[in-house]
Amino acid sequence: MNETLEAMAQAIFRDWFVDFGPVRRKLAGAAGPVEIMGGLTHDPASATAMAKLFPGEFGGGDLPTGWRLMALSAVADHCKGAVNPQALPDVLFEHYSLPAYDSGREAARDLGASIKSNKVPVPAGAVLLSKLNPEIPRVWAPSDATGLPQVASTEFLVFKPKPGASRGLLYFLFRDPIVRQIMEGMVTGTSKSHQRISPPALLKTDLVVGDDAAFAGFNELAEPILRRVLALRAENRTLAETRDYLLPRLMSGEVRVGDVASEIAA
Repeated sequence: MNETLEAMAQAIFRDWFVDFGPVRRKLAGAAGPVEIMGGLTHDPASATAMAKLFPGEFGGGDLPTGWRLMALSAVADHCKGAVNPQALPDVLFEHYSLPAYDSGREAARDLGASIKSNKVPVPAGAVLLSKLNPEIPRVWAPSDATGLPQVASTEFLVFKPKPGASRGLLYFLFRDPIVRQIMEGMVTGTSKSHQRISPPALLKTDLVVGDDAAFAGFNELAEPILRRVLALRAENRTLAETRDYLLPRLMSGEVRVGDVASEIAA
């Protein structure tokens, strides 16, 4: 379900901000707002509001009239800083690491004593982008409802959206194939296994096309999708923890299936 939700939002991002689909459909003589929006919604009122976000022609630089090409620094702040978890040995952290991402995008929950090196603090509403080997698309929207302090590996760049942008805009921007290609061309380092993006160079790179109104309209669609994705991840964690607790007890006979069913029903 998460893959489907993310693919839907990614398709909207590409249609709006890469292919400029609504603008092109207006130019092609689309008959009404629903058609202009490519069938994204069949509610005429909603389609009309969204269609108003897009100009009806292209201006300079083959961009929609009134839209602009922006560097990443125009829509995102690079959050720096360092946390030494071992100085807080008894604190339980939500730990975002490359191995955790690669094993299912489920952050580990580790005591500070077990985290061996400094990490980057993760503020609420941030998006994580791996700077290591950008041909591997590691983009992470941390959960915002765990209540645990969050830290990330220093191999992740931590970005927060600036006013006018949004977490959803950054998340789907970093996942877009064209942006991925740009990042792949920016790597430094000679070893294939240790190629990294330069954060200052990335921030100066023109990656984003749009305007504030279109960004706000996209956020109205993307943010609920991201919240649903994060809720489903939390549900997956709960189900996995329940499975890991019950399975050995069921197999050993310590707990019977009927007992579990009765407890669930209660």
